[in-house]
Amino acid sequence: MNKEIDIVSEHCVWVDAGVLNYKLCDRGFDCEHCPLDAALRDDNSVCGEDEQGLSLSTVPFPEWDDLPDILQPLLMPLREIPICDAARYSSRHVWVRQTAAGMVRIGLDAFAVGLLPENAQLVTVANRSEVREGEAFGWVYAWNKTLPLPAPVSGVVICRSGEHIDSMDKLRTSPYTDGCLLTLSPAVGTLATARVYSPAVHARRIQRHETSMTARLRRTLEEGIDRVGLCLNDGGTPVASLPELLGRERYWKLVSGYIGGE
Repeated sequence: MNKEIDIVSEHCVWVDAGVLNYKLCDRGFDCEHCPLDAALRDDNSVCGEDEQGLSLSTVPFPEWDDLPDILQPLLMPLREIPICDAARYSSRHVWVRQTAAGMVRIGLDAFAVGLLPENAQLVTVANRSEVREGEAFGWVYAWNKTLPLPAPVSGVVICRSGEHIDSMDKLRTSPYTDGCLLTLSPAVGTLATARVYSPAVHARRIQRHETSMTARLRRTLEEGIDRVGLCLNDGGTPVASLPELLGRERYWKLVSGYIGGE
């Protein structure tokens, strides 16, 4: 009986208020200095961490000089992929970074962003939502198709960027800072068990994906597209993007293979 009472007493006050379904307090009920409490009270200071000066490394496209001349312009957005040295990465190209306040930021890496269709829109779950590792924290919409984005960690959403619903500009230009999609109050132990990888491991994954992509594009050219001069079928307009080269269906399948998941 006493044990049950102790467990109940450790519940976050926001559980008792009916806002959260489950959350144990790990701060000794010092709500005044709790980032989660500040966020749920709409105090955006917890989301405004100064992220200037994050160190970035560059992942070069493998064997770039050996690419066919007609493919290089189409792959230019992927020629040099920046990755954040302070982040960890899931196999589905979602980055995770813990802040000084103990919160966790997540977003799409530059490789994933570079593959998204030009007209893509991205929607994330709402504030105060509980996100579980492996479940969707957001969805990419394009061409009447939907691509779920699996969360690399579990936690409660305390900040989200609604700007990405209408604009992908910040995501494309600053994926690791202004392009952050969600800030979470992480579940206890989630960072210790999450299947996320170091920047060095992730850089090798990016290059493997780029190599497999190159092989697929070469096969496409061998199917005969190069014989007609790499033009669209509507009168000779030169192909200007990978979706135009592969067609929407095949391109969406390619992107889904690298990024999406249930």
